[in-house]
Amino acid sequence: MQESDDWEGRPPFANRMKGITASEIRELLKILDQPDVISFAGGIPDPALFPVAEIDWFSRRILGAADTARSALQYSVSEGFVPLRRWLALLRAVRRGSGRR
Repeated sequence: MQESDDWEGRPPFANRMKGITASEIRELLKILDQPDVISFAGGIPDPALFPVAEIDWFSRRILGAADTARSALQYSVSEGFVPLRRWLALLRAVRRGSGRR
């Protein structure tokens, strides 16, 4: 593997790295950060809709106890941390009952 240190003034990389281009997703996310862009892409919700106070409360509750903090921070099943999933389901049910989404 031959190294090259003259690639646009960057630290030395293997020559095969010269052909690497930017991530399409990363470039899309840069556009979505612009305030004049309204995105209809899935998975990019309006941050104003995040339940910040509720997440803060739940995070303090989970991370405030050593036993739940350890299990919440550990890798687990891909479906997610079961107590958090239950809480989110309850929050969603409550909001649907009140007409909020």
